[in-house]
Amino acid sequence: MKPAGIRRLVGSALIVFASFAGFALVAIALLAGTALFALRARPGDWPVRAAFGPIGIDLSVPALVRVATHPLGIRLLSGRSIATRFGRVHTIAGPTPTSLVVRCAPCLIDSKTLAAEPIRLARVELSIEHGEPNELHGEPNELHGELRVDRVHATWHARLAASSADLDLKIADTPAADLVALFGHAVPEAARARIEGRAGATLRIALPSYRYTIEPRLEGLSVEGLGTEALLAATPTPACGRASRATRSATPFGAWLPRAVVAAEDQRFYEHAGYDIAEMAAAWSGESTPPQPRRGASTLSQQLAKLLYTGDARTAARKVRELLYAAELDRTLGKARVLQLYLAVAPWGDGQCGAEAAALHYFGTHAAALDASQAVWLASLLRNPEAELERSTVGLDTARLESIADGPRPVSRPRREALQQDLREWSPPPVLQVRRAPPVGIDALVIAR
Repeated sequence: MKPAGIRRLVGSALIVFASFAGFALVAIALLAGTALFALRARPGDWPVRAAFGPIGIDLSVPALVRVATHPLGIRLLSGRSIATRFGRVHTIAGPTPTSLVVRCAPCLIDSKTLAAEPIRLARVELSIEHGEPNELHGEPNELHGELRVDRVHATWHARLAASSADLDLKIADTPAADLVALFGHAVPEAARARIEGRAGATLRIALPSYRYTIEPRLEGLSVEGLGTEALLAATPTPACGRASRATRSATPFGAWLPRAVVAAEDQRFYEHAGYDIAEMAAAWSGESTPPQPRRGASTLSQQLAKLLYTGDARTAARKVRELLYAAELDRTLGKARVLQLYLAVAPWGDGQCGAEAAALHYFGTHAAALDASQAVWLASLLRNPEAELERSTVGLDTARLESIADGPRPVSRPRREALQQDLREWSPPPVLQVRRAPPVGIDALVIAR
């Protein structure tokens, strides 16, 4: 064949190839456009923003989940992997035609709610399976599966609607040490502590609002090896930097203040083992938004652990550390010493730490000499000392004071009722008048000169 003929043949082939390629690209574009149109978020749907170059579109999260777990979607996803901020995530087909397994190993969880530093997990595996036939719209779709995080196992069930999803996650009863180990270096105490007992939880989450409830389970928690027995004779330094002689005395705080503090902060103090699982469940029983529950669940032992060991970082890892110390503190020191140390180092606002310093500052008397009304008012500050002091300069929170006054035990009901009546007519200490006074202006200073 002559060169000119070869050129014409090659040119024709290229034209045909270009035509087919162009057709294929148009077809792919049409298919992609059709898919995006089908997955787009309609009014009222739960949306997620997706970007395709300069183009952004809101896609329906439930529709994406249903398509991804459709048998055809599973076939397309199986064997794929993608780099994410958690690590490389792999997807594989599950044991049934409608199941998908998502695996991340190792997995890096960077959440300031969990810990100040990222948590490295050896393996996270999530299985997803349909409980009912797929429906892109209409009635909620049932999904279920399992979640494995290292040695911790959980099952989950979800009801998926167009605008939301309700997720139930049940963590199986697991050795408490295995749960603590998930936090890695964020809980350094786990490396030296001997942790016994079993724990689990049921978690309910409403998406996309992320409102949640938690029902924790904890049985037989025992902690050894943290060295808290040293506090039997030691004198810890309070946060304000001044140690109190009260930490060495057997009964330095009189009768009323210890009772009022227990009534205000930890009414089940003499019943629990350093942690109060019933109070934890109550704290998380209502719908709450992360990272904090609506009401406190810390016992006096946990508060002492925070003051002496863990600090007050707002992370789950810090709460786990606090729980470990609290369980050991209660065992090694006993209730009387835990309460004594707490009263000796607790902050009472206005730069005062320890009950003795607070009593002298606010009332000009020793803690052991406080009367019932003074003790109740001091106990009421512990929830948030600076905020409660500011409130007291405007007016007393009589409802809270009366609630605390109803709690001291063993005190007879007539005596508690009389105390509540006294508090209705009680006035805060004169030292608060200084906080209430407005600052002196520059004009006043000039006139004074």
